[in-house]
Amino acid sequence: MSKFDKASRSELRAIAEKSKWFHAIDFGDFASSGRFPKGEPQNITLFGAMDLLGSIDLKGCRVLDIGSADGLASFGMKELGAREVVSIDSYDVPTYRIARKLLNVETDYRPNVQIKDAVSELGWKQFDVILCAGVIYHMLNPMSAFIECRKLLKDNGLLIMESPVGAKLKDPVLALNTELDDFMPEPSTYWIPSKSAMTGMMKLMGFDVCATRYLKAPTRLTVLGRAAPPAEIRDRNALLQQVHEIDFCDFEFRWSELAKHAGASDVSYEVDEFHRDITAAGESPAFPFQPQPREDAVGSTRWASAGGNFLQK
Repeated sequence: MSKFDKASRSELRAIAEKSKWFHAIDFGDFASSGRFPKGEPQNITLFGAMDLLGSIDLKGCRVLDIGSADGLASFGMKELGAREVVSIDSYDVPTYRIARKLLNVETDYRPNVQIKDAVSELGWKQFDVILCAGVIYHMLNPMSAFIECRKLLKDNGLLIMESPVGAKLKDPVLALNTELDDFMPEPSTYWIPSKSAMTGMMKLMGFDVCATRYLKAPTRLTVLGRAAPPAEIRDRNALLQQVHEIDFCDFEFRWSELAKHAGASDVSYEVDEFHRDITAAGESPAFPFQPQPREDAVGSTRWASAGGNFLQK
């Protein structure tokens, strides 16, 4: 039990007013301040994920939110009907617990858990849907996110992966941010994938790409993939087919090891468009607890939006 569980709503609001927030969350009678300027659309890097989550029937699903921060996506997916939502983050974020209490939403919060530890913490093929938004570019080895999500996801389950992408990058590459002049001046951003690298990593690790959403400012890509047997992955070239047929020579992931673990999902989805460009200006998705632009949001943020979303001292 956290120290916030016994606090009254007025006490929680007073705490929220003194807290530093990553997500703007609508609590009904007030909202928290997000990392974008007041009066502007908030949580815009999640707009693609919000759009795709609206196409998934979450009822009865066990869902994992990787990099949950203040928990907006976790709470929204629970409100959309998920049977269980597990939230993991590399840090223990107090505002997650404050928001959960204010919203009176039941979730399983597992702080201090990174992707590399998620399988040992949670088990193989445990989830119907996984959301991994705003995470891979902070990882020294971003490919491992796709690997571990494939292990965690039930067969036929759905992965939503979101990241900034390089608009000028045409080849399927991961660009090393520390050696670039025109990308993110952020000390916690190590890699910038191209759009084709995002979808390519999905296919390599056994996901059939079902839909993409592209945000132009800031430049972000959200990809929906279904955990599928290799033969069901569309747009495989001859080399990728060979890779899947002979299995991986890096033992970090093996199809033969994946097959040892049972677990299949019947989650359903229906996307109206395979690809869509999303504009942040003047929009606010119809997603639970997503606030409309407002000037009276409480609290502050340690997160800079002008250059991205890195943590300021």
